[in-house]
Amino acid sequence: MDSAGAAKPEEEVAAYQSSEAKQARLQSMLAALLDDPILADVPRKPSLADVDTLINLELGSAMRVTVVKLDNTLFDVAVLNTATLKDLKLAIRKEITEIEQGQMGHRHISWSTGTVN
Repeated sequence: MDSAGAAKPEEEVAAYQSSEAKQARLQSMLAALLDDPILADVPRKPSLADVDTLINLELGSAMRVTVVKLDNTLFDVAVLNTATLKDLKLAIRKEITEIEQGQMGHRHISWSTGTVN
């Protein structure tokens, strides 16, 4: 006997397959959107915080900071206008890690000693 609120196994499978199909469609749409040149500043695997910051950048409540490295290369990071220095440092670390991984594959930077492993 089934309890009144319990789902049947067939319903659970159908719900899972439906959820899986929705996830696949969402990933497909996200990939298509990220290929659009207008969204070139969106990371390949954006977090909710990344998207929120970019939306706030468009609305004027975030800023883009350009970081110039000692080798004269530069990159931009976006942070909210209310960001702390810690938030800026975390954004810079994240951007450097993404750049390094994109260029050379998996790498780990020890921020305490400044060495690359």
